[in-house]
Amino acid sequence: MTLSDRKRKEFMLPDVDSTFRMFAAHWRTVEPDWKYPVHKHSLFEVNLVLTGTQEMRVNRQIYKQGPGDLLLLNPGDEHESRVIGEEEMTYYCLHFDVDERSFRELLCRNQECYHAEESQLAKAIRPALDKLIALTREESSVRVESRMSVLSALFELFAGISGTLSSSVNGEQAALGMGIKQSASRIASQIERSIEDKVEGYSEAGEQDTIARIAAEMGYSTSSVNRMFTQVYGMSPRQYKSTLMLKKSKLLLMDPELLIEDISARLGYQNMAHFSRQFKRWTGESPSSFRGKFYD
Repeated sequence: MTLSDRKRKEFMLPDVDSTFRMFAAHWRTVEPDWKYPVHKHSLFEVNLVLTGTQEMRVNRQIYKQGPGDLLLLNPGDEHESRVIGEEEMTYYCLHFDVDERSFRELLCRNQECYHAEESQLAKAIRPALDKLIALTREESSVRVESRMSVLSALFELFAGISGTLSSSVNGEQAALGMGIKQSASRIASQIERSIEDKVEGYSEAGEQDTIARIAAEMGYSTSSVNRMFTQVYGMSPRQYKSTLMLKKSKLLLMDPELLIEDISARLGYQNMAHFSRQFKRWTGESPSSFRGKFYD
């Protein structure tokens, strides 16, 4: 068998370049008179009732959750909750954010936040949620192997959500707002390209505001660009740009051959102090502290 024969068939997975964050994942048992006031945030949220009954008001719509019922909330959803009945209520809640565009689009397109225990989505993601619940209750959750198990369960959760939401959208729904979807995708691509050009040294010093420039090139007002992008991805173009800048900053800091001053310049900051302040606002730590986790 020749080398060409052996290479006749070749299959490759696509490159993966996305990040996600999980916040405040917790399970809690609360008294019958417990309530949580109205609020909203910039994260996606999964809220699962384990025992008892919860009433959740989401964007002025009331949902009654029994054991096994869950809510999948989008960024900006206004919500409040309380226990109903005379029994304690136990629930599990996690907040997450992702920069994977196609996944964000699926999540934001979904308009059904309530999913009963026997629903397709609840069945699809309950195994992953059960793993996360078990890991949340382990005292060993800070160990490396436990953290890797958390990551595995999270990816299983995301796969269950995306698979279910993808299959539940019919052709008519998918075509709805196609022009807005295409425009938002183009905006995202141009934001990504602007950051890559900056890092690779192709952007010129003193360039105008990225979002304003993209809006002008597309023939839209900045407010129209913000509205379309947020409708599709659940975050503003500027927030998306910041997310990508943070990811790029971390990747560059993980290269021990690059000086922090050089990284600052490649990302377009006026000086290293400006970059350090911005990185600390994003992460709560300095660039040198972040790098020290890998190379000290």
